[in-house]
Amino acid sequence: MTMKNLRTNIKELYIKQAFEILNFFKSIIIEVHHIGSSTIKNSPFQADLDILFIVKSYDDVKSLSDILIAEGYREVSNYSDYFRDEMVISNKVDGLNINLIFISNSSFKKEEILSCTECISSDNSYSMEFKNLKRSYMKKEISALNYQDKKYRLFQLIKQEGDRLTIV
Repeated sequence: MTMKNLRTNIKELYIKQAFEILNFFKSIIIEVHHIGSSTIKNSPFQADLDILFIVKSYDDVKSLSDILIAEGYREVSNYSDYFRDEMVISNKVDGLNINLIFISNSSFKKEEILSCTECISSDNSYSMEFKNLKRSYMKKEISALNYQDKKYRLFQLIKQEGDRLTIV
């Protein structure tokens, strides 16, 4: 599959998966966002598709788990330290891992995640730094733990820069 076809496939899967979940839970989902490395344009690697669902309250998140597991999804407990308090459900579609991340609208992480995603996908220097980091991980030049640590530090740098920009 060419990279262009992969990008098209990711977009189509994002729309399909988002609508599938929205059809089940439209009364509790407030927002849906495509996040993570699959949002990067001209990405040289195949990445998981990460979809962020913002729900009305954390109580709503807990009720989703059983329903999604019954539909063939599996709960992921070791997705990332950053998301350890959030519900992450995963499924494989057309050979691609799809991670559905559910957080409460009141979570402080919401703006951090959206801000980092925006910076990674639109700022060339952050995008290139993240691509190089991801490439090193995909080529097994760095361990998963080292990758998570470096990714966390990159996101902290983005967040700090964003904090400085909002102060001005």
